[in-house]
Amino acid sequence: AGPTFALMAPAKTFLEYQAEKREREWNDKVQAQKVSMGNEERVKRATDWKRIGNDKFKAGNVCEARDYYREAIIYVEDLVDARRKERNDLLVPLYCNLAQVYLKLDSPEKAEDVSSKALVIAEMPRNAVGAGMHSKAQFRRGLARICLEKLDEAREDLRAALKLQPGSEEIAKQLAAVQATLADQAKKAKEAMGGFLQREANRDEQRRQADERRSERRALAEQRQQMQTAFAKLSKGSMLYEEREKEMEPVRQKEVEKKNTLELEQSLTNILDESKGHPKTEKFDDFMEKKLARCKDQHTELDQKKKILDKKTKEEHWGEDDAWKEQRDDHRRRLAEERSQEPFAPGPRTMWEAKEVARWCEQRLRDTLVGAFVDGQDLEPRFAKSVLESQELEDIGSGDLVLKAFVTDVLKLNGDASVVRLNPHKPTLHYFDYFLKLEWEVAIAKPGEEVYRTADELITVAAKVNDGNAPQSISKHRMFAGTFKIREFCSEENSDDGGWKLEVKIKKACDRGPELSAMVEALRDQLKFKVQRLMSEWVTEYKEYW
Repeated sequence: AGPTFALMAPAKTFLEYQAEKREREWNDKVQAQKVSMGNEERVKRATDWKRIGNDKFKAGNVCEARDYYREAIIYVEDLVDARRKERNDLLVPLYCNLAQVYLKLDSPEKAEDVSSKALVIAEMPRNAVGAGMHSKAQFRRGLARICLEKLDEAREDLRAALKLQPGSEEIAKQLAAVQATLADQAKKAKEAMGGFLQREANRDEQRRQADERRSERRALAEQRQQMQTAFAKLSKGSMLYEEREKEMEPVRQKEVEKKNTLELEQSLTNILDESKGHPKTEKFDDFMEKKLARCKDQHTELDQKKKILDKKTKEEHWGEDDAWKEQRDDHRRRLAEERSQEPFAPGPRTMWEAKEVARWCEQRLRDTLVGAFVDGQDLEPRFAKSVLESQELEDIGSGDLVLKAFVTDVLKLNGDASVVRLNPHKPTLHYFDYFLKLEWEVAIAKPGEEVYRTADELITVAAKVNDGNAPQSISKHRMFAGTFKIREFCSEENSDDGGWKLEVKIKKACDRGPELSAMVEALRDQLKFKVQRLMSEWVTEYKEYW
């Protein structure tokens, strides 16, 4: 026998390897970001990314829209079941939008795949997906299958989509085109076969009719036999579904035990509520709704505790950066003193040199911005009493009160910086490019009171004051909160007048009346202006220091 050769898979090209590497690095980066987020933050991020993806698609940036949709899907595809509705409300539109993108990019296989994922969710009754969105997923898969020349399957998808949305002219038009194509193909096949096909069709029809008659006779005989067997069992006193009833008994018993456990939990909860002065919950359905709400609150509480622990880790890193900067400043001063005492000896120097300055830049930017504050106007005692709750007034005590807006955290600081010195006849290039996101609050406090609380202080409050519950804000009496964000804080967009383009987002609106709302919004704008000025001061310090 001659030698045998194993078939080898074709070697991948360099471009294919590069594409796989980029995809793997992108996925690892998104997964790492997801792990660092709580459930609520993941839902918010996916919602924002979906909106941005829609804007990109409308503007014609299809590839960018694809990336935003894919990242949003990763954030919410494995959310806990307690947030099933939020998960499904995001996933189905995201899959449908991504399918439309893939159709635009001439990738019908991927469009078919993501449309099928949307239909897996939409076809489960408990998910309660609307008929419009269900129809859209079915229609997108039908279009993908038309491109893949799976016309029979495409026809079924389009029929299902039209059934869900009977008035859609677009779906009806595509369905008619597919049916016309299939009919034309069948006609051509019939003409190609000629008379042979007709003779075969006649014989097939005769055989089919004979088979139908035999099937009918067989079905009647089986029906008579089943009826005779059933009557025989009834005559002997046995139940028709006795065995099935026995099989279901353990299942019913478990359901009863589960219901008894929940009813016992309802009774214990009512006892605790009465001891705290709260009304009882009489109806079982009302108790289950409250139980679900408590579960969601517990998830929110866990997210808040995780944020405080993340803040503690971040502050430890900040401390290390501060110590590093002090050491560097001392070293820089010693070098300056040594050079001032030694005669200058010119020597050969390179045409250019570069310095890594990212750590210094990020430490100084964070140190400059975190804790930055502006004080607002004094609050009249009568007005403060009208907007604060009794417990808040008791905590604050008597005396004058003011509004204070301040930066609480640097949520995102991604980017790089470097200093490049060219030959002596050219100026030094100070490069920086950062994505910056800051968190801010507006709070009521006493004049001169420090409103910023560190992670250790928040943990102490949770342990000693709040019965283990994490504080919901950095300040004690937060009235208003949100974020400032700038996507391109970079040397190429240097703003000499301090007009850096900060996007403002509100995370907690003020709900203490229109007068206080106007006051905190005005103070928020003053804080924004101060942050813009501090950013410009940082740029000046960066250029002078290096």
